[in-house]
Amino acid sequence: MRMSISLRKVNKSYQSGEVAVHALKDADLEVNDGEIVVILGPSGSGKSTLMNIIGGIDTADSGEVEVEGSKLHGIRGKQLVEFRRKMTGFVFQSYNLIPGLTVEENIEVGSEISINPLPIREILEGVEMTDKRTKLPHQLSGGEQQRVAIARAISKNPKLLLCDEPTGALDEHTGKKILSLLQEINRNYKTTILIITHNQGIAEMGHKIVKMKSGKIAEIKLNSAPITAEQVEWV
Repeated sequence: MRMSISLRKVNKSYQSGEVAVHALKDADLEVNDGEIVVILGPSGSGKSTLMNIIGGIDTADSGEVEVEGSKLHGIRGKQLVEFRRKMTGFVFQSYNLIPGLTVEENIEVGSEISINPLPIREILEGVEMTDKRTKLPHQLSGGEQQRVAIARAISKNPKLLLCDEPTGALDEHTGKKILSLLQEINRNYKTTILIITHNQGIAEMGHKIVKMKSGKIAEIKLNSAPITAEQVEWV
């Protein structure tokens, strides 16, 4: 299977006053094309830093980072912007929708910056929001807003979808619907998906489970039989 993501001895530190905070320490990770990877760990364990470096939002201090054939170590500025535009879609716990735009217009924001976008009608059908395409964000439930946020991210037709606590603000029923949608995207478009979560029950959805602690990747577990979203034990 083709390698989608490869990290070798990746380190990242931040300065907090006079103290250096080591957010990532010698991180090694390999992700195959089309995998769902679930990243677990407490707050401050380095999960978001890891995802931001993979997604080209942040850069490593040292080590090698290769994503979908693009070597990210050592590049800056416009090169990272171009990488994000071509390769990645982001989904966050806060939906970040534009209040004055309709569902359809919010999704178009993603597709308009893509080289090879997916058809808007196909995306609306995929996230079951066709009948609400003219609604504004304030007229939607939290789960519906998250569906629009996911739709906007996948409208770019990204190779890699990065999800930072995508169910963190949702109840169990709605959260499982969102997870089911992510599995469907993975299945239909062969999109590689990384999911950051505090919810241990979501872990068994992943083809690969990464556990982080104090800036280090403490464990990587391969899962030959991922469960469905409906089978997740909500914790």
